[in-house]
Amino acid sequence: MKKEDKDQKFLGFPPKPSVNFWSYPKALDGYWHQLSGSEQKVLDYILRHTWGFNKTSDEISLSQLEKGIKNFDKGTGLSRPTVIKALKGLIKKGFIYRKLGKKANRYELVKDFNQPSKKTLPSASKKTLHTIDNITIKKKQYSSYKKKPYYDGQKIIKDKNNKRWVIPKDGGRWLEFAGSEKDIELK
Repeated sequence: MKKEDKDQKFLGFPPKPSVNFWSYPKALDGYWHQLSGSEQKVLDYILRHTWGFNKTSDEISLSQLEKGIKNFDKGTGLSRPTVIKALKGLIKKGFIYRKLGKKANRYELVKDFNQPSKKTLPSASKKTLHTIDNITIKKKQYSSYKKKPYYDGQKIIKDKNNKRWVIPKDGGRWLEFAGSEKDIELK
């Protein structure tokens, strides 16, 4: 790495998060603890060049991972042996696949094809467990209440971690309840 690159101070994030960003997969939230720092850097670089361009794979050379692409990015800043070790770790831990490409190795994100889709989900029954983003929801969340909890006319449920979720009337994405007990109405 050049001396001027090491001495260059970060200029800061844009004032609004919705400007100048790429989508980062939430699926990683529960897995960062499994990654070393170099594995995280390499995975982020691969994600930027795949997920960041709406792709699940891309040919990326070791020199790109080390030093970047001219006029686009500066790579991970890691040495070649560290990049190779990080790639092996990511493959072993099941985050990426490596395939031979035409000019460089092709790195592909591992996809979970066992994730249920709305079409494959079973209809609700006493035997099925409900989940929100892979968090199992207890069926009898408020067994001590005779009435069901609501917030602003929208039903509230608890998951197995005792987080409360507001179920929007329009069927949109569930929102984590951030209010207090006094905000809950029993109906």
